[in-house]
Formats: sequence, C-alpha cells, structure tokens
Amino acid sequence: SSTAPVIFKSREEDQDRRNGSTVEEPMAVMTKPAQRATAEPMAVMTKSAQRVTAQDAAALVRSGDWLDYGAVLAQPDAFDRALAQRAGELRNVNIRGCLSLRPRAVLEADPEREHFNFFNWHLGGYDRKLSDAGRQNYIPCNLGEIPDYYRRFIDPPDIMVVKTCPVDANRFFNFGPANLWHGAVASRAKIVIVETDPAVPYVHGIENGLHVSQVDFVVEGGGQPLPELPSPRNLACQRSAWSRCVSCGTRSRTIWASVQDRSRSASGPADRCPTCRD
Repeated sequence: SSTAPVIFKSREEDQDRRNGSTVEEPMAVMTKPAQRATAEPMAVMTKSAQRVTAQDAAALVRSGDWLDYGAVLAQPDAFDRALAQRAGELRNVNIRGCLSLRPRAVLEADPEREHFNFFNWHLGGYDRKLSDAGRQNYIPCNLGEIPDYYRRFIDPPDIMVVKTCPVDANRFFNFGPANLWHGAVASRAKIVIVETDPAVPYVHGIENGLHVSQVDFVVEGGGQPLPELPSPRNLACQRSAWSRCVSCGTRSRTIWASVQDRSRSASGPADRCPTCRD
C-alpha cells in the first residue's frame, strides 16, 4: 500500500491558529449550520458549543478540506453516515483516522476513491483490507509522537470530529477509553465537533476530555452498542502454531489449549500429519 506524506510547515505558518466564533448562550440549538468565521492570528477564542444535527455538521465540510476522525472508539458514526450521503457533492476530502473498529460509511460510499481520501495512523483488519486494495493510505509514524506532529508539524485540520461521552457536570466531554492525541488535534483544529454517545464509558485521566469552551458543535449520536473485537473461537486464550511433520515434511496447524494444559495438544485430527498420518 502507498503512504501518505506528513506536511511540514514553517514557523510563520505555525502562527495560524484555529478559527471560531463566540456564542453567548452555551449549548444553543442551531437551525442551520454556521459559516466559518475568520480570526486574527493567535487570537484567544472563547467558544460555547452549539447543538446541531449530524446533517448540519456534515454540511460544514467543503471539497479539499482536511478532517480528523479520531482513533478507535472515538471515530464518529452519525457524522460519518451524514458525510457519506454528501459524497456526490464533494471532491478530494481528506480524512485522518486510526484503527477503524467498524466499516466507515465514507469509504463504503466511495469505493473508487473519487470523493474521499482516508489516511490511517494504524491499520486494523478492516483498514488493512482497504489499504491493500488501494482505498486508503497508511501514515508511517511513531504513535507516541503523534501529539507532537499535530502541535508542531501538521497544518491545522479544517474540522475535527470525535466521539465522546455526553457533557458532564463540570461541562467536559470525556474521551472515554480513547485518550490518545485528541487534545492535541483539538488545540489546532479550526472547527471542533463532538459526537456524544451514552455508550462511551467515562474514563479518568490527564487531559482526557474537552471543555465546552473548546467545542464548536455538538452532535447527539448513539443508538447502537460500541464496536467490540470478537473473541477467538473456542477458548479465549487458545493459540495456533504451524508445525512440520518430521516424516514427510508437511506443514500443519496444531492447536494448543493453553488454558487447560500448555504441554498437551488438543485431541483431534490436528494432532496427526494430514498427509502421512504419522
């Protein structure tokens, strides 16, 4: 699979900070999406999140934009589906994500990659299949350095969309178990959107959330369980290994029931060579 470049910028370009607008009433209800505002470089912005539908949030995306979907359980679902419905209206929308645990609607809606370019920091099983087919790109990286990539080297994303817990009593949107580089992305993004989901568990940690003043728009998501990786067939800690028959040289798979007895192979045909039966 091909790789996506990480674009570096000069110190002068790095002075460009996120854009936004001040709204007097927190969590106000919008009837239609707001236009992007402009701001002086390095201006101190104070925001109050506005509730919008997923369709209104997706309407903010323009051709050529760079979006950040977040990682693993933080990837949005309602916004993703709404953006996929706009595929025919958009060209060259670039999306960064990491380890998709369920199919992404934007990728399923654009099999020929005519509208969306998806760049991935780490490939799961679904991502790897699409990467092998040329439908998304892997970004070579050191995962522990990604926050610094966003803070110092990557141009500010046009829009960040991340799934979180609903707002808490302290007016924070908790990232749940996906406390990775989302805070760094939010500090640079021009527009920050959170998609709340009651299924996301609240997780304590340093910088594991965004205050309402850091968020532009809130989309109410949820309605389905969080994705889970399936357990291996039979025992959860079974492992499989390839062995070679000393008699005929045939390679075969031997299943080891490591829970019950690590030294005893499971009974059945797998214990014997499938070729010579030795």
